[in-house]
Amino acid sequence: MKKGARISLLVLLAAGLWLALKPTAGNRRLTFLPVHWSEYVDFMDFWFNLGAFALLAATAWLAFGTWKKVLGRACLITGFITLLNVMLELLQSSIPGRAMDLADVWAGLLGCVLGIVGSMAVQLMTEGRKSSDGIPQVLFLDQTGRLGGAELMLLDIASARAADSEVVLFQDGEFRSALENAGVKTRVLRLDDEASSVNKQAGLLHVLRSIPGIVQLILQTAQASRSFDVVYANTAKALIIGGPAARLAGRPLIFHLHDIIADGHFSPINQCALIFCANCFADRVIANSEATKDAFVARGGRAELCVVIPNGFHIPEERTNKDDLKKLRFSCLNIPSDAFIVLMAGRLAHWKGQHVLLEALKPMPSAHAVLLGDALFTDEDREYAHRLHAQADESELTGRVHFAGFQSDTLAYFDLADVVVHASVFPEPFGRVIVEGMLAGKPVIASRAGGAAEIVSHEHTGLLVDPGNVNELAEALMRLQHDSAFAARLALNAQQTARDVYALPAVQRQIENLIRKAGKYKTDPIPGTDTAPSATQAA
Repeated sequence: MKKGARISLLVLLAAGLWLALKPTAGNRRLTFLPVHWSEYVDFMDFWFNLGAFALLAATAWLAFGTWKKVLGRACLITGFITLLNVMLELLQSSIPGRAMDLADVWAGLLGCVLGIVGSMAVQLMTEGRKSSDGIPQVLFLDQTGRLGGAELMLLDIASARAADSEVVLFQDGEFRSALENAGVKTRVLRLDDEASSVNKQAGLLHVLRSIPGIVQLILQTAQASRSFDVVYANTAKALIIGGPAARLAGRPLIFHLHDIIADGHFSPINQCALIFCANCFADRVIANSEATKDAFVARGGRAELCVVIPNGFHIPEERTNKDDLKKLRFSCLNIPSDAFIVLMAGRLAHWKGQHVLLEALKPMPSAHAVLLGDALFTDEDREYAHRLHAQADESELTGRVHFAGFQSDTLAYFDLADVVVHASVFPEPFGRVIVEGMLAGKPVIASRAGGAAEIVSHEHTGLLVDPGNVNELAEALMRLQHDSAFAARLALNAQQTARDVYALPAVQRQIENLIRKAGKYKTDPIPGTDTAPSATQAA
């Protein structure tokens, strides 16, 4: 195709140069046409030039365009053709009866833009999709290479349909390695530094500076999407890229919403962008909790798009053996044998509330905290981690706070704990660590807000405390420490509920049915997979 386009380009350039520079008789450029036809063409000069340059630019793009640096190549082609147009206009001014016409320059520039955009659209529309054999092919999109809660969920979804899917990441990292180890085809379409630095709290100026990089990535993603039946955006930034890309490629889009769209989580401009893209581009929105769905609808999201499907979890057949637990406790963490171990797992960030837990431990001299996780994403998180280390060095806490860092295998840490705490100071969309604690057969304490309040039934499957309330958290911890029978009863109820509600196969079937419906494929006939009981109902 490129070879043919390059030959056509040479022919067009030769014809254009001859037409532009040939001597004229009576101001008629097209002397081979009847006089009244030629005069009409001259009268329509602007539109004639626009169409001619659109054809020229479209052919140039087909000959030399690339999707890897699409904006740079498009600007280069437009600039070259415009420069040639200006030079020709200057040369024409030396021909008797001819004068330089700036309108022709503007017509050429506009024609170039329209021609390149049109040729891109033609390329996207002519890309073929894979043969699906009755199984929808899915292109999953995720913004990061780091392993967070949303990425762990995607790892489970994609690995279950590895033969029929591909994951595109906008940053490289350990997530790519985890996907490839699970047999999932993965590639990285890297977002430039300006666009990748836009976070949930970014302002208008920062967002505007990121637009060129975002547009380039949208076009690359649109080209990739043409080979699939469904596009699945797993994160907020993946929706901003994947929504327009799916529309350009003519593919349905599923958006998996793992975040509460509200102040404290997203800046106002990011909230508007997310809601706009979800309403305009998504065929279905998966919310991981009722709290997530309610926040989406409250900010203007279309309720009819949204379905609630909680995160799913592998249920381990075996837990950690005693020897490995002893090694972790004494050799790795150096925790005394009589200590009451409180586990808090998750990214080190202020809104996660690790500082609240440390304050609550001060009146409990025999309690030790294990903070499992690291500052993953922002400078603000890293500064918060430094403050936590300083807080842990205070006299009331010295030697009782253990920073375990990021761990890919967390099972042993949950098995070691006496209680698992979730202490987010802002409503959290789900609360993955809560379910992991429940599956481990541990009593859990969670903040009474967001998705966490849906997972835990107070005094039946765990304890709920007000977000940021140090005294209430301390009282709940001391109650579990001193009433072992009550703690054991909570743990047993929690474990059974988690097994009933959050088993991964049932969640995977619900998501697969949505994928099939979006791609207009026959859905799974297994009954009971369209809806799932909530944790509160199960309790």
